[in-house]
Formats: sequence, C-alpha cells, structure tokens
Amino acid sequence: MAGGSGLLAACTSSAKSTGPAPRSATPGSATPKHGGNLVLGLTGGSSSDTIDPHKGVTYLDSSRLQALYDSLVQLDAQAQIEYALAESITPNNGLTTEWIIRLRPGVTFHSGKDLVADDVLYSLRRIISGNLSGTIALGPIDLTATKALDKLTVLVSMKKPFAGFVEHLAAFWFYLYIAPAGFNVAKPDGTGPFAYQSFNPGARSVFTRNPHYWKNGLPYADSLTLIDFSDGVSLQNALISGAVHGAGTLDGPQITALAAAGGVRTVVSRAGSITPFTMRVDQTPFSDVNVRQAFRLLVDRQQLINSASGGYGTVANDIFSPFDPDFDHALQRQKDIPQAKFLLKKAGQENMTVQLVTSAIAAGTIAMATVLAQQAAAAGVRINLSQVPPGTFFGPSYLRWTFAQDYYNYSPYLPQVAFSMLPTSPFNETHTSNPRYSSLYEQANATLNAATRAQIVHEMQEFDFTQGGYIIPAYIDSLDAYSDKLSGYTTAKVGQPLSNFGFERFWLA
Repeated sequence: MAGGSGLLAACTSSAKSTGPAPRSATPGSATPKHGGNLVLGLTGGSSSDTIDPHKGVTYLDSSRLQALYDSLVQLDAQAQIEYALAESITPNNGLTTEWIIRLRPGVTFHSGKDLVADDVLYSLRRIISGNLSGTIALGPIDLTATKALDKLTVLVSMKKPFAGFVEHLAAFWFYLYIAPAGFNVAKPDGTGPFAYQSFNPGARSVFTRNPHYWKNGLPYADSLTLIDFSDGVSLQNALISGAVHGAGTLDGPQITALAAAGGVRTVVSRAGSITPFTMRVDQTPFSDVNVRQAFRLLVDRQQLINSASGGYGTVANDIFSPFDPDFDHALQRQKDIPQAKFLLKKAGQENMTVQLVTSAIAAGTIAMATVLAQQAAAAGVRINLSQVPPGTFFGPSYLRWTFAQDYYNYSPYLPQVAFSMLPTSPFNETHTSNPRYSSLYEQANATLNAATRAQIVHEMQEFDFTQGGYIIPAYIDSLDAYSDKLSGYTTAKVGQPLSNFGFERFWLA
C-alpha cells in the first residue's frame, strides 16, 4: 500500500484467474435485519492468540481485532483506501514531513469515553515504544514533535519526507488500531462494531453489539462468536450442520464440496494475497543466488495451483502486489528444469537435500509444500517436509527457518517491502539486507512524482525477481462459504477471510 488514495484508486486487477468459476452467492434477503447471534469459524489459531490491538499475527487475531477496534484508515474489501476514525490525513502546507490527522467527531469507545487526539498519540507511542509490528508503517515519525493541535486534530511530524504515509497506514491497519489512553488489555476497550464479552485463546471469542457504533445502523447482529477450529474438515462439517453461519480460510477441495452442499453458498474472491516459500538469503544453501533462482525455475506454477488449490489462484512470478499501479507485468518466469539443474551444478548443489518447514497457517500451505517437493524431484532436489503446528511455526523459531512458508494479504508494493524486505522489517523471513534495495525504498517514499516513483519501483522488482528470497508461485484466491441464512457478505480482493472481516454488515435472515 504505497503512495496514497490516488494511487490506490487506480489499482485494478490485471490478472485473470485460471481457476474454476465461483458459484454465485446472492444474499438471502434484500433488506438487512437487526438481531440474531452471528457465529463464524476459522482455523489457524493457538494458545498464543491475542486481543491486544497492536500485537496480532494470525487471521484469528485479525478477526477479533477487527470486531473490537477501528483504525484511522484501512483497505476496504476492494483494496481501496477507506477512512475510518480519521476524516482526513493530509500533508501540512504541502510538506510530506508534516501530516494533519483530523478525527471523526462523535466517536466513542465501548466504555463511553470519547475518541480524542490524545488516544491517537497514546496508540502511536505504545506501538513505537514497544517496537511492535506497526512501527514500520509509521515511517520516520518524530514522536517528540508529534502533538495534538486540538481535541480532534493531530500534527504528525516526520524526520524526513514520507510521501507514502497514508498508504502505509492503510496497508497495516491491522497493527494500527486506536486504543484509549491508558489502555488495559485485560479489559479491551475499542471503538469497533462489537464489544468484548469473553476470550478463550485457541477456542472461541464472544462479542456483543456496540449500540453506539459510529457507522449509523451497524452492526446488524446482536452478538458475534468466533470459533477456532482445529482443522478444515471440522470447520466444513460445522458449516454444513448449521453450527456456524460462515467459514473462512477454506481450501479448493472444500469449496468444491461445499458448492454441492444444500443450504450453503460459496464465495471465491480473486485476491492479491500470497503464500510465499521463504528462502533465507544469509544461510546455506540459499545464500547462493544460483540456488534461489534454480528453485524458482523448478516450479510448475499452474500445476501447483491446480493440484494444491483446486485451481483457485492466479499464476505469479515471484513478485508481490499485483494490483499496484507500478507492478511490472513484464517480469515472467517459466519452469525450466534443465536451467535449474545447470544453476544447481554451478552452485555445487547437485542432488541436494533441504528441509522445508510447513504448517497449516493458511489455506493450502501444506498442500503447496507437498506439490513443490514433488516438482523439485525432477531437478534432482529432495525436499523433506517438516510439518509443525501453527503455534510452533509462529513460536520462537518464526523468522529463523532456513526454508519455510508464510502468508500475506494483498498490499501495494512499498508497504509490503517495509513489512518484509528491509533489515528493519518486522517479518523479514528471508533476512534480505541489500543497501541498494533499501536506498531505493527510501527514494520511492521521498517522491510524489508518479513517473519517478514507478521507475524506482521497477528497479526494486527486478531485484526481487533476480535476487530475492521469495518463491511466489500464485496469487491465492480467498475462499469463504456461508449458510443461506446469512446475508451481507461480499468478495474481497485484500485476501482477509469472511469478506475482509466486515462482520458489522452481516445479517441473519
């Protein structure tokens, strides 16, 4: 999410899915209705789940946080910038070293406290002082010079130009929720559509309707229950039996099965999210660029999508952010086993063996790892899979695996770089640390000139393509399914399950 609302408004999907056509999912009622207890299911949680607005990691975390809290801006379901608690965020006198945040009036926390500028300042300080994941989105912010101008206005000061401020805020909204000054995580207090009732990590969370929500007339449901299922099969069965009204983080075969089930509608979103294989560029064997390129060349991308995802995905060529207006569509890669073998021989890694750490952290990850291992055999590469629980994957060894996987929702290019490709990034699984690349990122964020920025971004993407540590074989469709008793859902390009977690708009017939 790089550049601002103008750039995001220009973002359109330029890639067509080669997967099966989605089954039409028409809401069951034309008129939204209030009331009812909404129950939704996901997978991938663990005992380390959180309701801290600034410490979420998994989809389960994001679902809870989106129910409880609001951010200043965020990406809506169609990957466009949407202002939430902020009415506007604009450069001060045309300077990108100063930004004015004007808050929406009349917003209250669940406790009844009014939202004011001091709450924004508190949240910014909490994120930065804790060096939490959202820090990277705040750019070169100067907290000592950032201040409240009045009750609803904040002046944000930067130590250097940061033209992509709004876009970075929107890209990382799920780390930048606004909490009240003096926030106590034991008593969650947000401005979101639902208020806290109970939370059992790795099991379920229950929330009640916020009657004073700032979005007039929303939410529709009286309560929201989010259940963490241990596996996709139990989640699928719960939807068919009516135990839940909606299910997210599904895989291709499940969607095919559910499409034939009575009382269920499936929704396939052509998203820009990725499930990359991550190669540490600072550790053998992937410290050799020849090995990294060889691994990319041994992938049959369409076959991987068909086999691992049931065809629900679009071929990717190891570059993220396909909807970004500066995305370089000229960068294409085809399977080339002879060239892969040549590069492995050049690296002294013929007939190599490597361990790939995989986990059910997102839909299809284990299946993708299995297919990659099968495809690699054609190049004389043996990939041994090490499957671990999600809690272990995101435990102390997370970001330390030599060869593993991860997942990301769609983000425009520069915020994704900030998230995972810089020495300062909170999720730099590949341990990329290239001075030229980092310098280009700084240059791109210092310019408002669209042509100059595009040229810089293309050079960065060339680095990703030729030297980077990601294998990105596909842009992953987001697969949800709903009871025909539920309405209000929609497709979502960002890749967050369950209509971008737009729970406030769901209603029961």
